[in-house]
Amino acid sequence: MGESTAGMKVVFVSMAVLCLATQAWSQAYPAKPILITVGLQAATGSDIAVRSVAERLGPLLNQQIVIENLPGASGIVAAVKVAKAAPDGYNLVALSNAALTILPNIEPKPPYDPLRDFMPIAFVASIPSVLFVNPGVPAKTVREFIALAKSKPGVMTYASGGNGSVQHLATEIFKSMAGIDLVHVPYKGSMQATLDVLSGRVDAGFQGISTVLQFVQSGKLRALAWSGDKRNALFPDMPTIEESGLPGFTYEPWTAILGPAAMPKDIVTRLYTEARKVVSQPDLVKRWSGQGLEPKDVTPEQIAAMIREESGRNAKVIAEKGIRAE
Repeated sequence: MGESTAGMKVVFVSMAVLCLATQAWSQAYPAKPILITVGLQAATGSDIAVRSVAERLGPLLNQQIVIENLPGASGIVAAVKVAKAAPDGYNLVALSNAALTILPNIEPKPPYDPLRDFMPIAFVASIPSVLFVNPGVPAKTVREFIALAKSKPGVMTYASGGNGSVQHLATEIFKSMAGIDLVHVPYKGSMQATLDVLSGRVDAGFQGISTVLQFVQSGKLRALAWSGDKRNALFPDMPTIEESGLPGFTYEPWTAILGPAAMPKDIVTRLYTEARKVVSQPDLVKRWSGQGLEPKDVTPEQIAAMIREESGRNAKVIAEKGIRAE
């Protein structure tokens, strides 16, 4: 009995010491630079948004934040890297909803589970997207585009940022609802896809407005409609696809920052709280609105719910369309 009691005391003392050590470790966070691996190409709308947040988040945390772009396999490389990292808050990842809700559903053996292997931290921004065409395509509205595609089934092409990308899935849904046949031309990123529509090699595409804004403003690309559920102040006269004859069509990419699963809750809370301050700053909100970026106050729990809901919806589309990883 005495030995058992003594053993229990040792266990309790050890647990107390561990809890105190963990608390002290968390309170000291961050004690060194934080690395955010961005699973997206540099200069895309999401990358710009993550860098803007990191630039302002660093001073609030009194620590340097380093950005590393690792866009391989549409974000899978970055996701796997951070999923395997220590859950200490120093290795974070910025991923698009494609990497979280599409790719795990098209890979025969997904290398990660977005809900099991990651801890959602902060929602960065959503990116209102547009359906756009090369100016050489004789369509100035969604209705005209659909009519043109129906007159040439299997001839017109569309570019995406890769097989299983947000643009890929959005266009497949659009094709199905519009009853048209477009040929998919996948690229290794959004910018390459956009540039080939710009050159005329490909007819059309869906992209976040921040990626194509300068080309639309200069007339080098023609935007037909917004893919989200509302119009945008950048082009208030441009209708949504839903308004243009496809009721129920909405699709919009977004980006969030996550860490490895099992991150201490107080570190997650600190990062979320400070990131929320950043995306609420009036000058940032104003600058982002001019770039087509929309910050939103979404809690870590709400991000998890978004991943769960969107993943389920995308899984159905992927199964119906037979979309598979290349």
